Amino acid sequence: MRFILHILVILLLFTCLACENENEPAMHPESNITGYWINPVYYNNIVTYERSYQLMDHEYGLAIKSDNSLIERKNAGWCGTPPLSYADFEGSWSTKDSTIYITVGYWGGTTEYEWKIMRIKEKLLSIEVINQEHNIDQ
Repeated sequence: MRFILHILVILLLFTCLACENENEPAMHPESNITGYWINPVYYNNIVTYERSYQLMDHEYGLAIKSDNSLIERKNAGWCGTPPLSYADFEGSWSTKDSTIYITVGYWGGTTEYEWKIMRIKEKLLSIEVINQEHNIDQ
């Protein structure tokens, strides 16, 4: 009986150690973050996106390009009541460590995002929203 208990404890330890690295931020997020990101799921200040082959019509999404430019497809006007109209807004991005900085237009000016990259997997991107500022054009 003790032998089986020892085996179970060892297996449990190996299982815990194998899962530990999954929660570490990407060392070089810029190499994995490029692409199309859609279907945001919000939980408090954490947002998780799915990778796609293109932006979807009439839905929110980000196209993060390797030349540090991006397109954010989002609501085209001030009214958030359906039916919504979507437009593509151009912007730029940069990274420092595991933080991504985004500046992008919106219908009334520019928005600046500061996101901490929590996890990048082949098909998922999770970020923590650190700061978000909307600057109104005058």
